[in-house]
Amino acid sequence: MYFTDYISGTVIQGLGNGRKFGFPTANVQPDTPVSLEKGAYATWVNYDGKRHKGMLYVGTRPTLGLHELTYEIHVIDASPKLYGKKIAFKPVYKIAEEKKFRNEKELIKALFSYKGTAKMMLSPSRSHLFNPRLDDIDDIMKIIGQAKNRMNKMGLDQWQDGYPDEETIRNDKRKHQAVIVKNWFGPAAYAAIVFDKAPHYEKIDGKWLSEGEPYVVVHRLAVADEYLGLDLAKHILRFAERKARAKGVRWFRIDTHHDNIPMRNLIRSFGFTFCGVVQVRDGKRMAYEKRIRN
Repeated sequence: MYFTDYISGTVIQGLGNGRKFGFPTANVQPDTPVSLEKGAYATWVNYDGKRHKGMLYVGTRPTLGLHELTYEIHVIDASPKLYGKKIAFKPVYKIAEEKKFRNEKELIKALFSYKGTAKMMLSPSRSHLFNPRLDDIDDIMKIIGQAKNRMNKMGLDQWQDGYPDEETIRNDKRKHQAVIVKNWFGPAAYAAIVFDKAPHYEKIDGKWLSEGEPYVVVHRLAVADEYLGLDLAKHILRFAERKARAKGVRWFRIDTHHDNIPMRNLIRSFGFTFCGVVQVRDGKRMAYEKRIRN
């Protein structure tokens, strides 16, 4: 199960059981009906304009003999006063099913385990980049297939004609420009980090920030469904910047479909400047560039 949108709601008065167990929680009343399976989730929590790591519980608290469905969020490494506030949360990964524990001691032990898992799940530093092996190709194509399906559901014509295919990925590997992100569960994201000049960047309806200088480009960036929300795409962009600095390259270019809003948001958040429109193999793309600082 994966999630793409934040859920907004108001923090309401709870029973205070979480605080008693050492896990103070914000009981959230969602603004609109939510369809979430019962259980514990690693979740992002937004309040006061900032994002925090959190642990979400959805369920009826059977260990305590309760029956009312509740949404409870424990903010990791912080003790905010959220009662009455509007917050937003985004479940990223389901950690565990709802369970009735034998006693409170067993429940508290499980909560500590869930908290550690949630903290790890929300830390991209726990994910590592590798040059893919031949036996990673099938996993890469699965990740790309999932990205294609998401684009199709958004109504995009990007990546809907068979590209990128397996030969494209094998060619990335032959040129030593393929990278795959793996975490504790396996392959999670893919991209090609390219230092060759892109022919379709030679003509732009607009103006690049740099002229005639070498640059790095990230192509074919895709994240597996179950790892959306873990900032793995930013993890790849940061890695591309480090590689560029090591090579003495100081410019970073990238492009995306006009209607690919998640990618446009990522690009803007990473400090890119919109430079104009370029023509690629299957249509026009919005083109961006940024200077890589030391």
